Amino acid sequence: MKKIYLSMLILILAMSGCGGGGGGDDGAESPSEKPYIVHEDITATIFWIGEKGGEDNGGIPNLDSVWDDMWLEHYGGVDDPDDREGYRPASFVPLENPFYAALPYNDFDEDGKKKRGIEKYIPWVDGSESPYESVCKNRWIEVVYGDRKVYVQWEDAGPFGENDIDYVFSDAEPANGINDSAGIDLSPAARDYLGMGDMAKVSWRFVDEKDVPEGPWREIVTRRGVSWGGVYRPSPGVEWQWQLQGDINESYDVELYDIDLFDTDRNLIDRLHERGIKVICYFSAGSWEEWREDSASFPDSVKGNELDGWPGERWLDIRDTRVRDIMKKRFDMALSKGCDGVEPDNVDGYSNDTGFDLDAEDQLDYNIFLSREAHARGLSIGLKNDLEQIAELEPYFDFALNEQCHRYAECDMLTPFIEADKAVLNAEYARRYVDDENARHKLCRDSNRRGFSTLVLPIMLDDSFRYSCLQE
Repeated sequence: MKKIYLSMLILILAMSGCGGGGGGDDGAESPSEKPYIVHEDITATIFWIGEKGGEDNGGIPNLDSVWDDMWLEHYGGVDDPDDREGYRPASFVPLENPFYAALPYNDFDEDGKKKRGIEKYIPWVDGSESPYESVCKNRWIEVVYGDRKVYVQWEDAGPFGENDIDYVFSDAEPANGINDSAGIDLSPAARDYLGMGDMAKVSWRFVDEKDVPEGPWREIVTRRGVSWGGVYRPSPGVEWQWQLQGDINESYDVELYDIDLFDTDRNLIDRLHERGIKVICYFSAGSWEEWREDSASFPDSVKGNELDGWPGERWLDIRDTRVRDIMKKRFDMALSKGCDGVEPDNVDGYSNDTGFDLDAEDQLDYNIFLSREAHARGLSIGLKNDLEQIAELEPYFDFALNEQCHRYAECDMLTPFIEADKAVLNAEYARRYVDDENARHKLCRDSNRRGFSTLVLPIMLDDSFRYSCLQE
């Protein structure tokens, strides 16, 4: 059920961190390996994304959830319980797992802050989690009805409560007294797989992701983190400026600037904000750069091959948790400087000679991690290049930034962003677009037809020249 306070502006946000459990090297039992309580003879009721408020659900609609105020949009539509195709809604393919559930607990309070003392109750929590991390959203639950067993992900709080910690994590009975003391809400997909009606007695327990067997619940796994308050999402056709070197030229009359995270101070960002300009902050998320102030934080073991044509820059092992921890600090820096969003670069290492055995799944996992970390802090995030994975990643990113799709005839691959009403920021470097006015006009006609925001820029991005196709 949605939280009453979702309309409040929440500045402290959180990401999902509830997949599988971890483990130590000392052989001790890790939090996630402790046995989970089986809750027996619990009344399960049915709810669905997009459900309107009515008598059966206390007048509380399910357009949003306690962890996602754009739940309906992120799922892709109304999860109609009466119009199904297999275990999915018949009218569309959902973007998130149709096997979902609600339990009456939320790990954040009414101010959007992590509740204190939860490590005493929640068996997979040890107190070291980030304040930006939800320890509940996306957690796996095993539900048993008769001789049928289904696996669902925890995506909302309910039925009729979000503070029943004694029931959810201990052996107490549900505190709720409505609908035969219902203690778990299940999605239409879970209902259909179990073969139950709209209310039934079930048993349930938490399970670690590594212990979830194959099944229809594995076809689409929800990874999206907490999303409250919304983030800046530029629309197609937005005017922008991109400069990463030299003194920033602040004179352009545009909606957004894309500038370097490390080289930009808060005063410049404040000046742009005073003019109503949004600021996107650039940093490399997939490479080590020897000149960055945090370069010594990267262990040698995570540094791979040099990037072709970029001395002093080496690919990173994006699977390593130490790399991810450093990126979290960079997101924190962007937040502290007042950036409205981020542009993480080099997020297509799997298709390059990095020196590491990275595959497409590694890259998807890392890029979704970046999206979750940005959104957890209320930051917009753009997908830089990585054209081959746009279909999977578009739902997680707020705009696309592409280099030279016109030159390499790759612009069609960016269409999903335009169809989702998200900006495609395109930069072209080919010299013919500078020297040949006819070539530039042809480029701009095609770009404007597509709804892209194309700039012709120097490859060093030093503002030595600039042509905007939107001004053609």
